[in-house]
Amino acid sequence: ADVYGGQSVLLIDTYDTVEGARRIVRAGLTPAGVRLDSGDLNALSRAVRAVLDAGGLRSTKIFASGDLDEFRVARLVDAGAPIDAFGVGTALSTSKDVPALGGIYKLVETERDGHLVPTMKLSPAKLTYPGRKQVWRTMSGGMARGDVLATAGESGPAGTDALLACVMREGRRVSDPSPLTKIQARCRRLVTALPAGVRHLEIPEAYPVAISPTLDALCQSLTRDLAIRS
Repeated sequence: ADVYGGQSVLLIDTYDTVEGARRIVRAGLTPAGVRLDSGDLNALSRAVRAVLDAGGLRSTKIFASGDLDEFRVARLVDAGAPIDAFGVGTALSTSKDVPALGGIYKLVETERDGHLVPTMKLSPAKLTYPGRKQVWRTMSGGMARGDVLATAGESGPAGTDALLACVMREGRRVSDPSPLTKIQARCRRLVTALPAGVRHLEIPEAYPVAISPTLDALCQSLTRDLAIRS
């Protein structure tokens, strides 16, 4: 508190969380926030909020952490716990339900004699769509209504916006990186624009994605060609 003053965030659950809040009030401190890192975060946040408010520290925020994941955060939010911010560490860097994130590279286009040639995989359960792609999103009333997966060279349906843009070429950025605050704001805007049912943590609704006629025709044609070659 001596070093950071009003910007301090004080961890108060080392011994007695609520008593920690009382000592802050008695000491006349005015921290920016207090942090709860264990125990019943719903009950403790309510008790701490009451102590802080009674002591005139209504602007002091409550920050919660302690093995949080998206499900615990959702339960706390749904319960109306007076928590202003959440710190997620372990569950962010280590996925407990699927500890390994698998990534598979699939070749969809090659260059032969100066010409780009689409290719695809036909293995059962591993079918890929050929060629470079663009995704076009339909927006209505500020909400995403559905996407169309198309070839990179075709125009999207009327009233849609392209989602994919080139950011790297030959190992170099094509433009300067955006500030973190701008990236954060864009992410929030795009997530908020998704239908509420799609954003459910459990049993989410399916989001409509269609294949453009051009991409579908390319897929059918290449499937026939590959079948003949084999």
